[in-house]
Amino acid sequence: MPVRVFPLLYLTLAFVTLIGIFQSGAQSLSLAMGLSGGYAPVLNYGTAREAGAEIAIFGDIEYARAIARLQFTDVLAGTVDNDKLESGYAIHGSLGYKVPVSAQVFVPVMLTGGAGFVRYHSGFGSGGNTYFDASPQIGLTISPCWNLSESLVLQLAARYIHGFAAGVGSYPVIMSDVMIGIRYSLL
Repeated sequence: MPVRVFPLLYLTLAFVTLIGIFQSGAQSLSLAMGLSGGYAPVLNYGTAREAGAEIAIFGDIEYARAIARLQFTDVLAGTVDNDKLESGYAIHGSLGYKVPVSAQVFVPVMLTGGAGFVRYHSGFGSGGNTYFDASPQIGLTISPCWNLSESLVLQLAARYIHGFAAGVGSYPVIMSDVMIGIRYSLL
């Protein structure tokens, strides 16, 4: 568990630093952070094909209609329908374009890349060998957003992330998910 805290600390430090850098920034520059939760109906790792709940922390930088997102996602291992998954998490960066729909609604469409990490057991029950897989990933994120106020946004996200085997004896980590969250603009 402590190892998974480092990406969260790094993400927080990076955005606090960016606030200072862009404080004097342009009128259309926006920096936001948010939390979301959802369901991953496709969660493939090793030879398992599972589903489960997940939570995420993310940060967005927007300039005009361009958007970039950095996201840390943690699969809640207790919600996966077997006892083989010990932990699963992913770190993704996304880059895309905000499609305006109305004054209150916009839809970011983003290419997503990063890595998924899983620790799991083989065999029956919680016994067997323990494996750790790290899988490079690429995918697509579509994330409709509704402005609730000037600084608060309700966000949905649908993602498909395809993983690739990192080496001999490694398996790809493939996931798709649907999430809902809240985002707060820092500037």
